[in-house]
Amino acid sequence: MHQIVISKAYQTLDKLLQRIISTPSDVALFISNLEIIEQKVLYPRYQEFLREYRPFINHLLPEESKIVQDLQNFGLSITNLDDLALPSSDRFFEAAQNISQELKHNSQLPRDQGKHTLNANAEQIMRYPELFLWGAEAKLLRIIENYLQLPVAYDGLSYYYSPADGKEAGPRKWHRDKEDWQMIKIGVYINDVSEEGGPFQCVTPSANKILCQKLSAQHIRKYKTAYHHEVQALLPEEMQHNWHQSCVGKAGTVIFVDTAKYYHRGKPPLKFGRSAIFFGYCSRQPRHPFFCGRSPLSRAELRYMASLLPEEVRDSVTWRDRLTGLAKYIPKNRLKV
Repeated sequence: MHQIVISKAYQTLDKLLQRIISTPSDVALFISNLEIIEQKVLYPRYQEFLREYRPFINHLLPEESKIVQDLQNFGLSITNLDDLALPSSDRFFEAAQNISQELKHNSQLPRDQGKHTLNANAEQIMRYPELFLWGAEAKLLRIIENYLQLPVAYDGLSYYYSPADGKEAGPRKWHRDKEDWQMIKIGVYINDVSEEGGPFQCVTPSANKILCQKLSAQHIRKYKTAYHHEVQALLPEEMQHNWHQSCVGKAGTVIFVDTAKYYHRGKPPLKFGRSAIFFGYCSRQPRHPFFCGRSPLSRAELRYMASLLPEEVRDSVTWRDRLTGLAKYIPKNRLKV
């Protein structure tokens, strides 16, 4: 009992500290989303980046083009590890299963009981570098580059274990990510995920258009999170039963999704826990760089991981070292969704 009380007190203190550290980035987010700043400064700069980089984009193979086309049309593309055929997938998946068992065990400990999500820490990820290295495979970076139309920043990974508690909290609420104008998350299921096992969900393009207008009507609420019933109430009657897709699938299912443009969530697991890894990617000059880099790895650990990669892709990991201006000095936001 004492352990649970101490754990909750620590969590409360930790959240307060995270909020204090995140104040500069929250202020920067508010200022950058003022209409005059966004439309007169930031968006024209983004368009210029796109024009300048267009001649340098790598060509895709046919199976890679389909993923990009799906993302352009629906914001979502679903495949699996076998079809992706990356040479490191077997080692990656074995390591991921090992951490899944560790997180599942931890969820039963007094310090972690009641948490809606458990995350792998830096020690676990450094113990299994194949997890991080999988996300820097050249094929993945090529697909993402062709969708973003810009040089890719690999923003690390987050490993989630979600117990079957039905809680609608944190990343289980509908939200959009703040990092960039467009960005990609690649989700990989480590266990089979059914409708009652917490599948990743993404809204349809037509529903997303309505939600972006209504939930983001005021700039201060541009990135507002919302409960399921709140989102459903905003949609017209004819959309009530067909406004999002649940990505159910076997272990090894791989999901590509633009989490900056599209509202999404992890559905609260009801009967079965879910283990999944989400890899994050944005451009190397992102809209809100102070919301990037929220994986558990330190800058030194990221540089070590980069040293294990082929030279031609190292810059995708160490991109933060080349930030300039205020973006270089505003501390990264520590608050979770």
